[in-house]
Amino acid sequence: MIVPLYVASHQEVIDRPFYSAERFAERFPGYAKAPGFEIVIAYLGGEPVGQAFGYTLPPAARWWDGLTTPVPDGFTEETGSRTFALNELMVVPDWQGKGVAHALHDALLGGRAEERATLLVREDNTSAQRAYARWGWRKIGKSQPFPDSPHFDAMILDLTPGDDRESAAGGTPQVR
Repeated sequence: MIVPLYVASHQEVIDRPFYSAERFAERFPGYAKAPGFEIVIAYLGGEPVGQAFGYTLPPAARWWDGLTTPVPDGFTEETGSRTFALNELMVVPDWQGKGVAHALHDALLGGRAEERATLLVREDNTSAQRAYARWGWRKIGKSQPFPDSPHFDAMILDLTPGDDRESAAGGTPQVR
């Protein structure tokens, strides 16, 4: 179910090598084995329509190695409990713009113990950029996490430990 949701939600870029289903399927097991990995999936009538997942960055995390813009001293230092990396947030096209992504976002980040979260978003994904800005994310620089990947905007969100981010988006699929 993980890869088909990825394919369905990435139709505009799936033909690019970095975004291929095969490359995603290669990356996913590494995410799933990471400390603090968590995934939430949105269902409608028993069918998955979206998913979000991430993990807690360990000390000396490679996450920050791809930064191509400077950040303040200490910004990239990880303790194993400081930062949650939101790896993917995806919704199938028929359910985009209907609150599903926000519900997934809030379900994944709600109640986290980390002090902040980070994500990478495509520079050309203006709808995601706008949504993240509305949800409190701020851009901290540019990143190229893999030699063959595009540049992304790196974003950060301050988390309040124990903050309940559960959204009250009525009529959205069940998120588990």
